[in-house]
Amino acid sequence: MGPEAGAALLIALALCGLLAALVLALLQRLRRRRRELQQARQALQLQQQTLRRKLRTSLTAAAVAHEINQPLSSLCLISERLISQSEASGHGAEALPMLQVLREESRRVVALIEKMRMLLRSVESDQGPVCLAEVTEAALTYLRRPLLAEGVQLSSEGLAGSRATLHGDAAQLQVAITNLLRNALAALAECRPGQRRLAVALVERAGSLELVVADSGPGLPETLLNPAVARDQPMASTSSTGMGLGLYLVGATVENHRGSMELGRSAKFGGAEVRLRFPLLEPAQRP
Repeated sequence: MGPEAGAALLIALALCGLLAALVLALLQRLRRRRRELQQARQALQLQQQTLRRKLRTSLTAAAVAHEINQPLSSLCLISERLISQSEASGHGAEALPMLQVLREESRRVVALIEKMRMLLRSVESDQGPVCLAEVTEAALTYLRRPLLAEGVQLSSEGLAGSRATLHGDAAQLQVAITNLLRNALAALAECRPGQRRLAVALVERAGSLELVVADSGPGLPETLLNPAVARDQPMASTSSTGMGLGLYLVGATVENHRGSMELGRSAKFGGAEVRLRFPLLEPAQRP
């Protein structure tokens, strides 16, 4: 092989190497773009799911508020008119206290509806690191008197000394947990004294935090223990006479905190068992 042929071969090999490097670089760029496209697609799907969930929640909340406001407006108007007539004429003085109670209870329901709207509307809330044990203890303290008055045997596990933290709104979470405990208290009213038991447990798992509330009440209907059916009946209640607003608010608040709610039957008490799961805040993200 002559010098010219050798030089040509070296140039050809160099061009082949350059071409191979170029193809490799293009393949790497293509893989990177494909990963970015997949991540963007997943982010878009997540945003769409979030928007659909928020829309469904908002529409349901609006429907519930509308249905309650219709009779409530009439009730408020009638009670106000009767109180005014009684005070002006002096007649019906014996019924005046009951009318005033009726008016106050109507106003309380109005406040409940506003609270529900506040919990469910898609607005930025004051979020930050929240110690779930402290929030749960605060809810239990708030309900201590009615729990004692009803003779409820309360047991708790995992709350004392727990510093497990999640990212969320402490006020919203406390309202939600209080509603969950109120729901259990209403269910326990159907039990005979001495058989009213309520257990609250906080369990820290890998990457998640779980709050479990179980009672010895009548429990949820078997149909609502099926997740597919429960999605179509969001106003479930652990009390046979309850409207289910409390439990619905709990579920909506948990969703707003990127968590999940599981309904079941307590193996220990035989009544309802509600599990709230939240993503655990990593130690590096804690204050």
